[in-house]
Amino acid sequence: MPEPVTRGMLASEWIKLRSVRSTWLTLLCALLFVLAFGLFDTLSVTESWNTMSIEDKASFDPLAETFAGMQIGELAFGVLGVLAVSVEYETGTIRTALSAVPRRGRVFAAKAIVAGGVMLAAGLVLAVVTFLGGQWMLSAKHLAPRPTDPGVLRSVACTGLYLAVVGLIGYGLGALIRHTAAAISVMFAVIWLTYAATHAVEKWTYTPDRWLLVSAYQTLSRTHPQSGPSALRAPTTTMALIELATYLLVFLSLGAHRMSQDP
Repeated sequence: MPEPVTRGMLASEWIKLRSVRSTWLTLLCALLFVLAFGLFDTLSVTESWNTMSIEDKASFDPLAETFAGMQIGELAFGVLGVLAVSVEYETGTIRTALSAVPRRGRVFAAKAIVAGGVMLAAGLVLAVVTFLGGQWMLSAKHLAPRPTDPGVLRSVACTGLYLAVVGLIGYGLGALIRHTAAAISVMFAVIWLTYAATHAVEKWTYTPDRWLLVSAYQTLSRTHPQSGPSALRAPTTTMALIELATYLLVFLSLGAHRMSQDP
């Protein structure tokens, strides 16, 4: 039976994570860019609302516009996840943790718990702040959604969850590849290059589109179902959650297996 992760291990990982300047710099950049993009997008909507067509108004989703900048946010969280482990491998400081705790799985789990907890908390804060900023901008045209409206709280919560999942995918890649630049490149490919690849086969099938991380997030972050061609690419809410869990399991398993092979 595997030994549990101890409080001391978690405290050690927390100290290491918070003492790295890039942790807070990355989170700050994510907040500023996501909020700026969200405000800009919602401002564009309010300024053009009176000239928009009836169809565009009917398909308008306030949360989708508010969270338009999350594409940058997910990249920042993925980078943070990579850095949570890759830097230690590149500098050699990982040997200290591995020598203190011979069971590699416990080291991997402790790092994942701390990094995942920080990114989940930061993701939720980012989602709430961005939501409030979007409400402020959209209120000029009385378009701001209320927290009690159907799907609003789910959208905000799932946005924070999604950012944490992307961050943990980055963590798994960092443990697997152990080189910061290479791991970030692979993570970028997983999120964005797969998007381009699946579009190439859309004339035959939309199934690959539905398994993209981006598609899962678009489903979870909206309060209204997508329409038109976008609806063909969108998984159901339940399927989107299953997809996030699958991505998380696969990349964490790969990272854990690689770390377990360390001498």
